[in-house]
Amino acid sequence: MRARLVIAAALGAALALPLSAQMPETPPGKWWKRPRVVQLLKITAEQQDRLEEIFSRNRKSFVDLKADVEKNQIDVEELVAKKDSDPKKVSAAVDSLEQSRMKLRKSMTMMFLEQRSVLTQQQWQQFLERRDEWRRERTEDRRRGEMERRGDLPPSESTPLPARPVPTAKPQ
Repeated sequence: MRARLVIAAALGAALALPLSAQMPETPPGKWWKRPRVVQLLKITAEQQDRLEEIFSRNRKSFVDLKADVEKNQIDVEELVAKKDSDPKKVSAAVDSLEQSRMKLRKSMTMMFLEQRSVLTQQQWQQFLERRDEWRRERTEDRRRGEMERRGDLPPSESTPLPARPVPTAKPQ
C-alpha cells in the first residue's frame, strides 16, 4: 500500500510539471515572427529566415518526441488506474515517461541554443532581460487555457489578451 502511495505521489509530481516549465523562457510560439519581439530585439529578415530554418529542420523530430511522451503518459495513467497494478511496472513506465520527456527537453534546448547563436550579443542581452515578462505571459496563458478547458471563464473573458505595448529602449 505504501509503495502505491509513493508511486502515486511521484506520478502526480511528474505529470504536474509542464514541459514548457523546463525550457529556457522564450515568448510563446515562433517568437522570431512575433511583431513585438521582432521590434524589441530588432531582428532582421535574414535572422528570421535563419531562425525559421533551424526550427523547420527540428520540427519533425519534435512531433515524434512529443508522441513518445504522450504514449508513455497514457501507459502510466492506465497502469495507475488499475487497482492491482504491479508497482515495478508502474515504476518502469514512469521511468520511460521521464526518459521521453528528457529527450524532448534536450532536443528543444539544443535547438534553442542553435537559434541563440543567430542573435547578436545585444539582442541576446535584451532577450535575457525579458525572460521574466515572458514567463509571466506563459503562466497567464496556461492559467487562462486551463480555466477555458474547465469552463470557468465567461465568453467575454475567454478572448485573447490585448497586445502589450513594446517598452521603449532605456537610455544608455
